[in-house]
Amino acid sequence: MPRLWPLALAALLLPALQASAQSSGDNAREWLQRVSTAANTLDYDGIFVYHSGDWMETMRLIHRTGPKGTQARLIALSGAAREVIRDDNQVTCILPDTDSVLVSKSLHPAVAAFSVFSPNGDFSGHYKLQAAPGNRVAGRETEMVSIMPKDQFRYGYRLSVDRKSGFLLKSELLDHNGKVLEKIVYTSLELPKTIPDSLLKPGISGAGYSWYVSEAPTKSAGGSSWAVEWVPEGFEMADSSTDPAGFGRMPVEHLVYNDGLTSVSVFIEKLKPGNKPLDGLSSMGAVNAFGFMIDGYQVTAVGEVPGVTVERVGRSVHRR
Repeated sequence: MPRLWPLALAALLLPALQASAQSSGDNAREWLQRVSTAANTLDYDGIFVYHSGDWMETMRLIHRTGPKGTQARLIALSGAAREVIRDDNQVTCILPDTDSVLVSKSLHPAVAAFSVFSPNGDFSGHYKLQAAPGNRVAGRETEMVSIMPKDQFRYGYRLSVDRKSGFLLKSELLDHNGKVLEKIVYTSLELPKTIPDSLLKPGISGAGYSWYVSEAPTKSAGGSSWAVEWVPEGFEMADSSTDPAGFGRMPVEHLVYNDGLTSVSVFIEKLKPGNKPLDGLSSMGAVNAFGFMIDGYQVTAVGEVPGVTVERVGRSVHRR
């Protein structure tokens, strides 16, 4: 293809290219809707590999929906033996390497893989969406959906969706240069007609372990006593709650902001004497956190967004 096109030809082609991009964007939204529907309705048993930086882990995820609601079991197949059991009421994390079991009414960070990608609103104003034929994943033909941010405050996504079922077979998180920060890839997937109860029962009893039960967070009555002055355009408050004291911690106020695709959380906690505060920016894979102290309170902004985002959000927090 010539490096320089005549201006007249470019002018003729531009409307067609714009229409094609619009069609691709609409098609991408349709595929994302299929992903959301599949995640909420399909029964499946799959093995996937999670890769972030130098960290790689293989896991098995079994998921069932039905009269008992949603039930799932996540099993670590590499590294330390771990299991996570989830239903509509609670999450149980069984951790043999620490001889402990964590039971929570809210979604524990250890179950991030239960919700690899969950679009829940109109985020298209802040991302560019495109769809095109993709490569095979786990032996299945896919459609590739790319979701690229229009600013520097978000990450992008590249998704491979099973054309037949709408199941998300591969998810890649991208920085603004297109570098893959983390990815989840299914190596096998079964979509059986039924999932027996036996597959959803833990394979580790937890007998003799220390059990830690966390109460459900309570909604902040009368609103928060803290204010977040800045979040990226398109982010809105999705939740405000107080996590009760537990696991040796003080009560934690928790504010969640969401743009329909990703979230930023702000935690405010009164530190106990001797506890070391988080000061400055830190990262774990694609998750960035920024912390600082205000009047004896630890303020932490954390999310699967660039470091500049959590730092700017965190620095804007103050007492009302």
